[in-house]
Amino acid sequence: MTLPKARAVPAPLPVDVLFVLDTTGSMGEEIERLRSTIEIISANISALKPKPALRFGMVLYKDREDDYDTKVVPLTADLGKFQAALDGVAADGGGDEPEDLQSALHDAVGAINWNKDGIRLGFIVTDASTHLDYGQSYTYASAAREAKAKGIKLFSIGAGGLPIEGEYVLRQVAQYSQGKYIFLTYGESGEASGGTEGSVSHHTGSNFATDKLEAIVIRFVREEIARQSDRPLEADVAYSEARKVEAEAREDTLAKLFAQALQDLSDYSSLGLAPASKLAVMPLVPAQGQAEGENAVQAEYFGSQLSLAASKTKAFTLVERANLQAILGELELQLSGLADEENAAKAGRLLGADYLVTGTLFRSPERYEIFLKLLRVETAEVLSATKARIDVKLGL
Repeated sequence: MTLPKARAVPAPLPVDVLFVLDTTGSMGEEIERLRSTIEIISANISALKPKPALRFGMVLYKDREDDYDTKVVPLTADLGKFQAALDGVAADGGGDEPEDLQSALHDAVGAINWNKDGIRLGFIVTDASTHLDYGQSYTYASAAREAKAKGIKLFSIGAGGLPIEGEYVLRQVAQYSQGKYIFLTYGESGEASGGTEGSVSHHTGSNFATDKLEAIVIRFVREEIARQSDRPLEADVAYSEARKVEAEAREDTLAKLFAQALQDLSDYSSLGLAPASKLAVMPLVPAQGQAEGENAVQAEYFGSQLSLAASKTKAFTLVERANLQAILGELELQLSGLADEENAAKAGRLLGADYLVTGTLFRSPERYEIFLKLLRVETAEVLSATKARIDVKLGL
């Protein structure tokens, strides 16, 4: 997209960083980590270009039965003043596990004097689930919607033994406000794997898992500032990878791989997929310049395995595409035309689908790579994307 005039970036660029911090008893390590590294965080961010006008603030929270429910530390450009406030934060109270994050988000979005023309980032740090039983009219969903409307990105950091119901809330808040959910791992290593050991692995990228709180803050502030320049940073891409193992049939390995990829598309989608949603899996398209011979055969084979995996999921209702060739003829399209979102959406409408999965196959000497997208047929917008890497031994 070419805009009619040059982008205007304020100099210095206002950058607000707000910590929404669970301060109950189990959060001592995270609070101490932030306290001991805030100068490092400030120094790294302040050295970036475009030069930022940096402010820090906090919303501290516990629960209704503790010494306070929420406490607001306003945004300030005075690092010493912020450090003094941070030095006074202690981890105590709690004990009943769910905490009042919804009240904290209410303050974070509505009670903070955010800048008007710059970058606005919030970092939620907690190891507890959220009280959803207080009957609050302003919920975490309300906060996510208002944050998005105000251009506030909320990054949520799950620490310690965060239960799955707590993770759901943090993921939704981050996803809706265009932030990210991050695992604070404390040194654990490795990625999730499924099936026979080593056959299929899921790689979330270093931006989703780390053992250093300061690394999370520095990384994502750096990315947001870099987007204001002409040389944005390249983000890590999540992907699933399959390799051939002797103890497992090729089709079984691919079934697990594509089931994981489809789950990623559903998880990362900016719109929720109800089980009644009608989804069509389109044929895979070989990359431009790789469409002849073997790659066309491999694209057809992997596409069939992807469709088979989709037929077994309960996340949505699969639409048959038996008359796809006739539809492509009616639209005067070749199979390669499905690589274009608008063309794919036109075919999806004629198939009666609400959503489409499209994919492009690339071949290298070591592996096949398939870039998969989830499209909304009504608008032709890309809702999510992921990548599957496949050992060449798993092809035909």
